[in-house]
Amino acid sequence: MNNFEDKVVVITGSSMGIGKAIAEKLAAKGARIVLNSRGETLLKEVCQDFTSRGYEVMAVPADVANLEDCKKIVAAAIQHFGRIDLLINNAGINMRGRVEDIQPEALRIAMDVNYNGALFMTRLCLPHLKANRGGVLFVSSVAGIHGIPLHTPYSAAKMALRALAEGLRAELFGTGVYVGIAYVGITQNEPGKTIYNGAGIKIPKEDVSVFGLQPISVVAEGIIKMIGQRKFRHTFTLLGKLNALLNSVAPELVQYILTRTFLKRGW
Repeated sequence: MNNFEDKVVVITGSSMGIGKAIAEKLAAKGARIVLNSRGETLLKEVCQDFTSRGYEVMAVPADVANLEDCKKIVAAAIQHFGRIDLLINNAGINMRGRVEDIQPEALRIAMDVNYNGALFMTRLCLPHLKANRGGVLFVSSVAGIHGIPLHTPYSAAKMALRALAEGLRAELFGTGVYVGIAYVGITQNEPGKTIYNGAGIKIPKEDVSVFGLQPISVVAEGIIKMIGQRKFRHTFTLLGKLNALLNSVAPELVQYILTRTFLKRGW
């Protein structure tokens, strides 16, 4: 899918961050974009901004953790554009806290948004993707390569995306539908970015300054490039690639490093 001209792209979680950057870059390439997020006000502002620049976009406020909302997104896309060529499952939330301290409802949120939302959207879009020989991309995280302490539910949900992508890829063999999964590394925060604490309450996400931190625009370009190349899996940042390599050859070493870091910092 090297030419995005007139392709209809549904991007979940696209009112800010990586999702918004992908939407902006694809719209500039001539794609017709279906924006989505739970926050209606910000989503409307982004849609108006894109429209003012001549981009062909529409916005559907909806929560992908809710099956009926997922149906609403797909129905709106078909009604407005008449087709769906590419689905980018970007919507996700992070969560910080020890498993023993996280409330059950918060645990459910982590899986519902990060995994079930992607599963619901993919299932609903598949007939359209098959009809147009389109594609689906899952935005995962390096936390989906090896579980990260204090982000365990998030890691588990992102790991589940790999199984979904691998199984789906086999099921769709011969249909012409592209399936990909992007392991995003530590990315710069956009102002207003939030995560959940153990009680299921949104809190500001702390800014981090580590080796390999990538700008949002660089990550977005990388994801678009891998879709264009129909690449199944790509791991972002040098640190992420090192994590993936070590985890494949010496997972116990990765576990040791993470455990020692966890204990040293008194988390």
